[in-house]
Amino acid sequence: MEDKTRLNTARYYEILGVEKGTSQKEIKMAYRKLSLKYHPDRNKDEKDGEKFKEIIAAYQFLRLEGKKGYKKSEVDIESTYTKFWKYYDKRMNGEFQFSNKTNFGGFGYPFGVNINKAYSHNQEKPISHIMTHVLLYGGLGLVASWIILSEILK
Repeated sequence: MEDKTRLNTARYYEILGVEKGTSQKEIKMAYRKLSLKYHPDRNKDEKDGEKFKEIIAAYQFLRLEGKKGYKKSEVDIESTYTKFWKYYDKRMNGEFQFSNKTNFGGFGYPFGVNINKAYSHNQEKPISHIMTHVLLYGGLGLVASWIILSEILK
């Protein structure tokens, strides 16, 4: 069964005109190019669209194989954390201790974020203290009124 799958995989690469080990992006580009070329609405020579169906099948198979390969190659989370802390321990020259003398300047901003940059969109709106007080004290007033009325109406 595995040899048959391997033969099918080689055939699918051949159909799309790419080599084995090609990236998913290149496979997608080859698929788009061929699907436009052999689409039954654009290519009047292909009445039944068999070549187009083969191209679709090849792309779907290779895309799923790529996803499976990616999942298999995912890194263990625990080892990732270990590597992360080893890197920063090494970078901090063994000074990584939680004390007043700790140098956190070496951490930087790991995702390229510039804190000093002013952002113009997708920001949280500032908290309205007036609305917070209205809701808090209004709710407390309602609870107090309920307690007083329930005692009066007993």
